[in-house]
Amino acid sequence: MNILLFGGSGFVSGRVLRYALDAGHTVTAITRGNHPLPDTTNISHIKADRNETNLGALLSDTAFDVVLDVICQTPAQAAQAMALARDGGRIVMVSSDYAYDPAYRKLAMTEAEARFSDREDYGGNKRNAELVLLEGYKAGACRPTILRPPHIYGPGSNPGTIPQHGRRPNLLDDIAQGKTLNLLHGGLGLIQPIHADDLARIILEVAAKPEAEGEDYTACGPDLMSHLDYYRTLARCIGKGITHTAYCPAPEAEDVNHYVAGHRFYDRTKLKALLPEFTYTPFDAGMLDWVAHLRAGTEG
Repeated sequence: MNILLFGGSGFVSGRVLRYALDAGHTVTAITRGNHPLPDTTNISHIKADRNETNLGALLSDTAFDVVLDVICQTPAQAAQAMALARDGGRIVMVSSDYAYDPAYRKLAMTEAEARFSDREDYGGNKRNAELVLLEGYKAGACRPTILRPPHIYGPGSNPGTIPQHGRRPNLLDDIAQGKTLNLLHGGLGLIQPIHADDLARIILEVAAKPEAEGEDYTACGPDLMSHLDYYRTLARCIGKGITHTAYCPAPEAEDVNHYVAGHRFYDRTKLKALLPEFTYTPFDAGMLDWVAHLRAGTEG
Protein backbone atom coordinates (compact mmCIF):
# COMPACT_ATOMS: atom_id res chain seq x y z
CA MET A 1 0.00 0.00 0.00
CA ASN A 2 0.95 3.62 -0.49
CA ILE A 3 0.25 5.08 2.96
CA LEU A 4 -0.09 8.64 4.20
CA LEU A 5 0.67 8.55 7.93
CA PHE A 6 0.02 11.38 10.34
CA GLY A 7 2.83 10.90 12.82
CA GLY A 8 5.69 8.47 12.60
CA SER A 9 7.87 9.25 15.58
CA GLY A 10 5.37 8.95 18.42
CA PHE A 11 4.47 6.21 20.87
CA VAL A 12 1.95 4.51 18.55
CA SER A 13 2.65 6.20 15.21
CA GLY A 14 6.32 5.21 15.35
CA ARG A 15 5.30 1.57 15.63
CA VAL A 16 2.82 1.92 12.78
CA LEU A 17 5.63 3.30 10.63
CA ARG A 18 7.99 0.48 11.57
CA TYR A 19 5.45 -2.27 10.91
CA ALA A 20 4.39 -0.65 7.63
CA LEU A 21 7.97 -0.48 6.37
CA ASP A 22 8.67 -4.05 7.51
CA ALA A 23 5.65 -5.18 5.48
CA GLY A 24 7.01 -3.48 2.35
CA HIS A 25 4.55 -0.59 2.23
CA THR A 26 5.52 2.87 1.00
CA VAL A 27 4.90 5.58 3.59
CA THR A 28 4.67 9.35 3.50
CA ALA A 29 4.94 10.43 7.15
CA ILE A 30 3.96 13.88 8.38
CA THR A 31 5.66 14.97 11.61
CA ARG A 32 6.83 18.22 13.11
CA GLY A 33 10.38 17.07 12.54
CA ASN A 34 11.38 16.92 16.19
CA HIS A 35 12.65 13.35 15.85
CA PRO A 36 14.41 11.57 12.96
CA LEU A 37 12.69 8.83 10.99
CA PRO A 38 14.28 5.72 9.45
CA ASP A 39 16.56 6.39 6.48
CA THR A 40 15.05 4.16 3.81
CA THR A 41 13.83 4.55 0.24
CA ASN A 42 10.31 3.43 1.27
CA ILE A 43 9.61 6.56 3.28
CA SER A 44 9.07 10.22 2.50
CA HIS A 45 9.27 12.51 5.51
CA ILE A 46 7.28 15.74 5.45
CA LYS A 47 8.22 18.05 8.30
CA ALA A 48 5.18 20.20 8.93
CA ASP A 49 2.67 21.26 11.54
CA ARG A 50 -0.66 19.94 10.28
CA ASN A 51 -2.46 22.84 11.95
CA GLU A 52 -0.47 25.45 10.05
CA THR A 53 0.64 23.93 6.73
CA ASN A 54 -1.51 23.63 3.62
CA LEU A 55 -0.98 19.91 3.19
CA GLY A 56 -3.52 19.73 0.38
CA ALA A 57 -1.33 21.94 -1.80
CA LEU A 58 1.82 20.17 -0.68
CA LEU A 59 0.44 16.74 -1.60
CA SER A 60 -1.76 17.71 -4.55
CA ASP A 61 0.04 15.40 -6.98
CA THR A 62 0.13 12.32 -4.74
CA ALA A 63 -2.57 9.66 -4.38
CA PHE A 64 -2.65 7.32 -1.40
CA ASP A 65 -4.27 3.96 -0.85
CA VAL A 66 -5.02 4.85 2.75
CA VAL A 67 -4.62 7.72 5.21
CA LEU A 68 -3.69 6.57 8.72
CA ASP A 69 -4.51 9.33 11.17
CA VAL A 70 -3.03 8.08 14.42
CA ILE A 71 -3.03 11.51 16.08
CA CYS A 72 -6.37 13.04 14.99
CA GLN A 73 -7.90 15.05 17.83
CA THR A 74 -10.29 17.60 16.33
CA PRO A 75 -12.98 17.90 13.66
CA ALA A 76 -10.68 20.18 11.64
CA GLN A 77 -7.98 17.52 11.60
CA ALA A 78 -10.51 14.87 10.56
CA ALA A 79 -11.66 17.09 7.71
CA GLN A 80 -8.02 17.53 6.69
CA ALA A 81 -7.48 13.76 6.61
CA MET A 82 -10.64 13.31 4.55
CA ALA A 83 -9.51 15.94 2.04
CA LEU A 84 -6.15 14.20 1.66
CA ALA A 85 -7.82 10.80 1.19
CA ARG A 86 -9.65 12.27 -1.82
CA ASP A 87 -12.65 10.98 -3.73
CA GLY A 88 -13.94 8.42 -1.26
CA GLY A 89 -10.50 7.36 -0.12
CA ARG A 90 -9.67 5.00 2.72
CA ILE A 91 -8.99 6.39 6.22
CA VAL A 92 -8.21 4.76 9.55
CA MET A 93 -8.61 7.12 12.50
CA VAL A 94 -7.34 6.30 15.96
CA SER A 95 -9.82 7.78 18.39
CA SER A 96 -10.10 6.86 22.08
CA ASP A 97 -12.50 5.16 24.44
CA TYR A 98 -12.80 8.66 25.92
CA ALA A 99 -15.24 9.23 23.06
CA TYR A 100 -17.73 7.13 25.03
CA ASP A 101 -19.79 8.98 27.62
CA PRO A 102 -18.54 7.53 30.91
CA ALA A 103 -21.92 8.04 32.54
CA TYR A 104 -23.50 5.44 30.24
CA ARG A 105 -20.89 2.68 29.96
CA LYS A 106 -22.40 -0.77 30.23
CA LEU A 107 -20.51 -3.91 31.30
CA ALA A 108 -19.34 -5.17 28.86
CA MET A 109 -20.33 -2.46 26.41
CA THR A 110 -20.69 -3.13 22.70
CA GLU A 111 -20.13 -0.52 20.01
CA ALA A 112 -23.86 -0.61 19.18
CA GLU A 113 -24.80 0.24 22.78
CA ALA A 114 -22.45 3.18 23.07
CA ARG A 115 -23.49 6.66 24.01
CA PHE A 116 -20.95 9.32 23.25
CA SER A 117 -19.38 12.28 24.98
CA ASP A 118 -20.64 15.74 24.13
CA ARG A 119 -18.26 17.50 26.50
CA GLU A 120 -15.90 20.22 25.33
CA ASP A 121 -12.80 18.22 26.15
CA TYR A 122 -10.50 15.55 24.73
CA GLY A 123 -13.22 12.88 24.59
CA GLY A 124 -15.82 15.20 23.10
CA ASN A 125 -13.37 16.47 20.50
CA LYS A 126 -12.45 12.91 19.54
CA ARG A 127 -16.14 12.08 19.05
CA ASN A 128 -16.73 15.19 16.95
CA ALA A 129 -13.74 14.24 14.78
CA GLU A 130 -15.24 10.77 14.33
CA LEU A 131 -18.52 12.31 13.22
CA VAL A 132 -16.80 14.29 10.45
CA LEU A 133 -15.54 11.03 8.96
CA LEU A 134 -18.75 9.08 9.52
CA GLU A 135 -20.79 11.82 7.88
CA GLY A 136 -18.24 11.87 5.09
CA TYR A 137 -18.79 8.15 4.63
CA LYS A 138 -22.54 8.67 4.24
CA ALA A 139 -21.85 11.32 1.60
CA GLY A 140 -19.35 9.12 -0.26
CA ALA A 141 -16.44 11.42 0.57
CA CYS A 142 -14.34 8.81 2.40
CA ARG A 143 -14.25 5.19 3.59
CA PRO A 144 -13.28 5.47 7.25
CA THR A 145 -12.71 3.04 10.08
CA ILE A 146 -12.70 4.31 13.66
CA LEU A 147 -10.58 2.57 16.32
CA ARG A 148 -11.10 3.41 19.99
CA PRO A 149 -8.30 2.06 22.19
CA PRO A 150 -8.41 2.39 25.98
CA HIS A 151 -5.18 2.48 28.00
CA ILE A 152 -2.16 1.82 25.75
CA TYR A 153 1.01 0.48 27.34
CA GLY A 154 4.51 -0.50 26.29
CA PRO A 155 8.02 0.89 25.74
CA GLY A 156 8.05 4.57 24.88
CA SER A 157 5.53 5.57 27.55
CA ASN A 158 5.49 5.93 31.31
CA PRO A 159 3.56 3.43 33.47
CA GLY A 160 0.43 4.04 35.50
CA THR A 161 -3.26 4.13 34.68
CA ILE A 162 -5.09 6.34 37.15
CA PRO A 163 -4.61 9.28 39.49
CA GLN A 164 -2.56 9.77 41.44
CA HIS A 165 -0.06 7.51 39.72
CA GLY A 166 -0.90 7.82 36.02
CA ARG A 167 1.95 7.94 33.47
CA ARG A 168 4.57 8.68 36.12
CA PRO A 169 8.29 8.40 35.29
CA ASN A 170 9.09 7.66 38.93
CA LEU A 171 6.41 5.02 39.49
CA LEU A 172 8.77 2.03 39.39
CA ASP A 173 11.10 3.75 41.85
CA ASP A 174 8.18 4.42 44.19
CA ILE A 175 7.18 0.76 44.07
CA ALA A 176 10.77 -0.41 44.54
CA GLN A 177 11.08 1.84 47.61
CA GLY A 178 7.90 0.42 49.12
CA LYS A 179 5.92 3.65 48.93
CA THR A 180 2.19 3.30 49.45
CA LEU A 181 0.16 3.84 46.26
CA ASN A 182 -2.99 5.92 46.61
CA LEU A 183 -5.25 4.22 44.05
CA LEU A 184 -8.54 5.63 42.86
CA HIS A 185 -11.30 3.72 44.67
CA GLY A 186 -8.71 1.22 45.79
CA GLY A 187 -7.84 0.37 42.19
CA LEU A 188 -11.05 -1.64 41.74
CA GLY A 189 -12.05 -0.11 38.40
CA LEU A 190 -11.86 -2.45 35.41
CA ILE A 191 -9.62 -1.89 32.41
CA GLN A 192 -8.45 -3.74 29.27
CA PRO A 193 -4.98 -2.40 28.36
CA ILE A 194 -3.64 -2.91 24.86
CA HIS A 195 0.05 -3.12 23.97
CA ALA A 196 1.19 -0.38 21.60
CA ASP A 197 2.62 -2.98 19.20
CA ASP A 198 -0.75 -4.73 19.01
CA LEU A 199 -2.59 -1.48 18.31
CA ALA A 200 -0.13 -0.61 15.53
CA ARG A 201 -0.62 -4.01 13.90
CA ILE A 202 -4.40 -3.70 14.19
CA ILE A 203 -4.30 -0.31 12.46
CA LEU A 204 -2.51 -1.80 9.47
CA GLU A 205 -4.64 -4.93 9.30
CA VAL A 206 -7.87 -2.94 9.48
CA ALA A 207 -6.66 -0.65 6.68
CA ALA A 208 -6.66 -3.64 4.33
CA LYS A 209 -10.17 -4.82 5.27
CA PRO A 210 -12.96 -3.52 2.97
CA GLU A 211 -15.54 -4.89 5.40
CA ALA A 212 -14.27 -2.45 8.05
CA GLU A 213 -15.24 0.58 5.98
CA GLY A 214 -17.76 2.78 7.76
CA GLU A 215 -17.34 0.81 10.99
CA ASP A 216 -16.10 1.59 14.49
CA TYR A 217 -14.28 -0.77 16.86
CA THR A 218 -13.18 -0.67 20.46
CA ALA A 219 -9.54 -1.70 20.17
CA CYS A 220 -8.92 -3.08 23.64
CA GLY A 221 -6.67 -5.90 24.74
CA PRO A 222 -8.02 -9.36 25.65
CA ASP A 223 -7.06 -9.22 29.34
CA LEU A 224 -9.66 -7.79 31.70
CA MET A 225 -8.26 -6.66 35.02
CA SER A 226 -8.64 -4.13 37.77
CA HIS A 227 -6.28 -1.19 38.05
CA LEU A 228 -4.99 -2.86 41.20
CA ASP A 229 -4.13 -5.97 39.15
CA TYR A 230 -2.24 -3.70 36.73
CA TYR A 231 -0.12 -2.19 39.51
CA ARG A 232 0.49 -5.56 41.14
CA THR A 233 1.73 -6.96 37.82
CA LEU A 234 4.01 -3.97 37.40
CA ALA A 235 5.43 -4.54 40.88
CA ARG A 236 5.84 -8.27 40.31
CA CYS A 237 8.02 -7.52 37.28
CA ILE A 238 10.62 -5.99 39.61
CA GLY A 239 10.20 -8.61 42.30
CA LYS A 240 8.14 -6.42 44.60
CA GLY A 241 4.69 -6.27 46.12
CA ILE A 242 2.68 -3.12 46.71
CA THR A 243 0.86 -1.52 49.55
CA HIS A 244 -2.03 0.72 48.65
CA THR A 245 -4.77 2.89 50.05
CA ALA A 246 -8.06 3.96 48.50
CA TYR A 247 -8.34 7.44 47.05
CA CYS A 248 -12.00 8.49 47.13
CA PRO A 249 -12.06 12.01 45.69
CA ALA A 250 -14.71 14.62 46.14
CA PRO A 251 -16.94 15.16 43.07
CA GLU A 252 -15.14 18.41 42.23
CA ALA A 253 -11.63 16.93 42.45
CA GLU A 254 -9.53 18.37 39.63
CA ASP A 255 -7.17 15.39 39.27
CA VAL A 256 -9.90 12.90 38.33
CA ASN A 257 -11.67 13.31 35.01
CA HIS A 258 -14.97 11.68 34.13
CA TYR A 259 -13.40 9.15 31.80
CA VAL A 260 -11.18 7.30 34.26
CA ALA A 261 -13.49 7.32 37.26
CA GLY A 262 -15.48 4.21 36.27
CA HIS A 263 -15.07 0.84 34.62
CA ARG A 264 -13.67 0.62 31.08
CA PHE A 265 -14.90 -2.87 30.16
CA TYR A 266 -15.87 -3.54 26.55
CA ASP A 267 -17.25 -6.41 24.53
CA ARG A 268 -14.62 -7.55 22.03
CA THR A 269 -16.92 -9.53 19.71
CA LYS A 270 -16.96 -7.06 16.83
CA LEU A 271 -13.18 -6.69 16.50
CA LYS A 272 -12.65 -10.42 17.01
CA ALA A 273 -15.03 -11.12 14.12
CA LEU A 274 -13.04 -8.78 11.88
CA LEU A 275 -9.62 -10.13 12.93
CA PRO A 276 -10.26 -13.70 14.12
CA GLU A 277 -6.62 -14.82 13.79
CA PHE A 278 -5.04 -11.79 15.43
CA THR A 279 -2.58 -12.64 18.20
CA TYR A 280 -2.19 -10.27 21.14
CA THR A 281 0.78 -9.72 23.41
CA PRO A 282 0.08 -11.55 26.71
CA PHE A 283 -0.23 -8.86 29.36
CA ASP A 284 2.32 -10.35 31.76
CA ALA A 285 4.89 -10.74 28.97
CA GLY A 286 4.22 -7.26 27.66
CA MET A 287 4.62 -5.75 31.09
CA LEU A 288 7.85 -7.65 31.75
CA ASP A 289 9.35 -6.38 28.48
CA TRP A 290 8.15 -2.85 29.21
CA VAL A 291 9.70 -2.86 32.66
CA ALA A 292 12.99 -4.09 31.18
CA HIS A 293 12.99 -1.09 28.83
CA LEU A 294 12.10 1.29 31.63
CA ARG A 295 14.85 -0.03 33.88
CA ALA A 296 17.35 0.18 31.03
CA GLY A 297 16.29 3.73 30.28
CA THR A 298 15.45 2.90 26.66
CA GLU A 299 12.44 3.51 24.48
CA GLY A 300 10.65 1.82 21.59
